[in-house]
Amino acid sequence: MMPGPLPTLFVSHGAPTLPLEPEVPAHRFLTGLGKRFPGIDAVLCISAHWNTPRPGVNAVMKPATVHDFYGFPGELYGITYPASGSPDLARRVAGLVEAAGLPCDTDTGRGIDHGAWVPLMLMYPGAEIPVVQLSIQGHLDPARHFALGEAIAPLRREGVLVIGSGGSVHPLGDPTLALGDGIPTDRHAHAFNEWLTRAVTSGNTEDLIHYRELAPSAVHAQPYPDHFMPLLVALGAAGPGAKGTVIHHSWYWGNLGMDAYEFR
Repeated sequence: MMPGPLPTLFVSHGAPTLPLEPEVPAHRFLTGLGKRFPGIDAVLCISAHWNTPRPGVNAVMKPATVHDFYGFPGELYGITYPASGSPDLARRVAGLVEAAGLPCDTDTGRGIDHGAWVPLMLMYPGAEIPVVQLSIQGHLDPARHFALGEAIAPLRREGVLVIGSGGSVHPLGDPTLALGDGIPTDRHAHAFNEWLTRAVTSGNTEDLIHYRELAPSAVHAQPYPDHFMPLLVALGAAGPGAKGTVIHHSWYWGNLGMDAYEFR
């Protein structure tokens, strides 16, 4: 276990192809990120790609690698990330969530989706760190996801690295924004990302919770904000008064923001 409370992280995981693209800046960043946290006991990942009606944890000793996407190169479907799970940690997470007055379901079959294994196979390629996932909820309520993060804050003193995995700018679903190699980043994406950077680094929790009303171009940058909720969980888990540091900034496919933050 690492001494003292760990920070929490938010990473943008991009497309499932990211592990196959060493030339992409976010790939290079993630391959070095795990070295900053060499002594952790486990990872709790809040992924944009596990969405349930109520909070849920996967209590699986040997979680499968979930290929929850379609239309990508065939080699992606052969990738496995053989990290172990931790039913003990899953029970601990469920207990913390329930102690905070929130329900928490335990799933004994759920594997690791690409929102978790894409960044983790770059951070910890040896798959030596146990991984548990905590779901986001379909209501996509920012305040309730922040509260979910507050509930799991004690894990920071227990050797568990809490990682929210989503996208700082994730315009999928907005027909006004184009994606693809060689496409320039749209001004809407820049405007939202600049606002987000200011809010994160100033620790402005209220603005981040109310980002839909306050952030410029939020409807374009996060049209279906499943990829924003993990950020709010990571922020809540960092404890009262936490502020974020930008530890990576880049763009991918034009308008996908790949920023990463460390919260303390």
